[in-house]
Amino acid sequence: MKAIEEINALDLAFVVDTTGSMSGLIQTAKEQMVAMLTRLTQTAEIAVNIRLGVVEYRDHPPQERSFVYNVHPFTANMQDAQRMINELELGGGGDLPEAVFDGILGACRELQWREHARRLLVLVGDAPPHGVGTSGDSFAKGCPCGETIESVTAAAEEAGITLYALGMTKETNDSFTRLSQATGGEFFAAARAEDAITRLQAILTKEFRQIEFDRRLLALWQTPRSLDALTQQLESSRPAVAAAISRLGARGLLQ
Repeated sequence: MKAIEEINALDLAFVVDTTGSMSGLIQTAKEQMVAMLTRLTQTAEIAVNIRLGVVEYRDHPPQERSFVYNVHPFTANMQDAQRMINELELGGGGDLPEAVFDGILGACRELQWREHARRLLVLVGDAPPHGVGTSGDSFAKGCPCGETIESVTAAAEEAGITLYALGMTKETNDSFTRLSQATGGEFFAAARAEDAITRLQAILTKEFRQIEFDRRLLALWQTPRSLDALTQQLESSRPAVAAAISRLGARGLLQ
């Protein structure tokens, strides 16, 4: 059964600014992303089936002519994942704001997320999106893609994706905070990258450390049972069973 097969699935996407303005920051960003990936795959007490995808974004013409965003599909091979991160190259860019919205939507809509995976997106950049009031914005009236913070976060919510953000400069503080918090995620300044890793580890531990219990509940769920009956068969407590139902239900595993 597909739901049981994906019970320990985690799909993680990095959405990364690869414009020229990141030249002094990209190596730090790469190191932070690799460290995050490594630590999450080595989190104690849990066995997560993790895949990583990357979406790099730049800007709209005439600020940038190579691409607006570029999608690198999910891989379950962690060596390939690290190589994908380390081989990111910089180019282009003009004004300060970038095609942040396009990168996020590219991840939401074009990466092949597994149906029942826990879905996390980590935004990494040094500049805000267009149309949020940044001085010198060539598209001050709004991003050419027509999207806003509200529409982009609504798309992430609809796709079941929680967005976290690493802001490499103070210019990202406001917009990246709004983007992350609107999806139930958090914003972290680059200097707090370790806090971001610790936070994501805590989330995964909470989500997956009861994996065998959740697997047993999911198997029993195929035949309708009351909460009391499930509690008795699992030899557990009502709060523990209710928490498991909530975890599994949030990922569509109980449909």
